Amino acid sequence: MIDNISLIKPLLNFTDEGDFYMLYVLKRKKDQPEGERDNHQSVRTIKTYCIDNLEYLDKRYEEIKTLCELFKARAYIHVQKQNHKNVSLDMIMSLAERIKNGQHIQKNLFDTVVGQIKTNEKRWIVDLDTQDENEVVRMTKVINVTRPEGDKIESIIPTKNGYHFITKRFDVQMFKNVYPDVDIQKKNPTLLYLPKSLDETLEDNKETWEEIEEEYCKDEYPVFGGPFTNALKPFEWLKLWYHSPKRKQNEK
Repeated sequence: MIDNISLIKPLLNFTDEGDFYMLYVLKRKKDQPEGERDNHQSVRTIKTYCIDNLEYLDKRYEEIKTLCELFKARAYIHVQKQNHKNVSLDMIMSLAERIKNGQHIQKNLFDTVVGQIKTNEKRWIVDLDTQDENEVVRMTKVINVTRPEGDKIESIIPTKNGYHFITKRFDVQMFKNVYPDVDIQKKNPTLLYLPKSLDETLEDNKETWEEIEEEYCKDEYPVFGGPFTNALKPFEWLKLWYHSPKRKQNEK
C-alpha cells in the first residue's frame, strides 16, 4: 500500500474562490489479473472528485480508499490547480461549438474541458522509475543545479516502482543532457493512493523527504567541487558525476 495523503495536502492551496484540484480513481488494465484484462479498456474511470478544500478531501478520503480496494484501482490527483470560473467560460465556448457541429450529448463536457484547459500552477512531475536511494539523491542534485538558481523540488512522491518529483519549472535541456530518457510530465496527475489489493510485490517504503534532504546535503555530493572543479559548464560536471537510470518497461 502507498498512501501519499500527508505529502499531497501541503501542495494544495486554495487562494482564490473557485480553485480546485481534480482527483481520479482509475482502474488500469495492466493492474488486473490476466483473465480480466480483456473485459475493459486500458484505463477505466471509477469516479472523479473536484477537490475545492482540504476538508472535502478529508471527508471523502475513506470513500476513495474503499473504492480503490474494492475495484483494485489507484487514486491520482493533479497538483496543478484549476479554477471553476475559467472552466465554466471554456465550457460555454465548447458547448456552443459542439451544438453548432451537431453534437447534442454533453455528459462528458466538464471532464473534457478540464483535461484541455491551461492550469493555474506551473508544476511538473519528473518520473523516476527506480527506488534506488542514490538515484533519488542524484536526481535531486541535477534538478536543483539546473537553471534557474534555487531549490525547485516541492515534494517527492513515492510510486509503485519509483518516485514522482514535484517541481517548479527548470531548464529541460540541461536536465536532458544528464537524464535523456526520464519523463517530464507537465500536466499529468501524481499517485495519491495505491491499495493493498495491488500491493502483492511492493514493500513498504519508509523513505521520507527529510531523510532524502539530509542525504542530499552530505559533503560527498559537492555542487561544483572535488575532482570536477574544472568542468566548464554545469551540465558537463553533471554528466561526469551522474548516470542516467535505466527505465523499466512497466509503467507506474
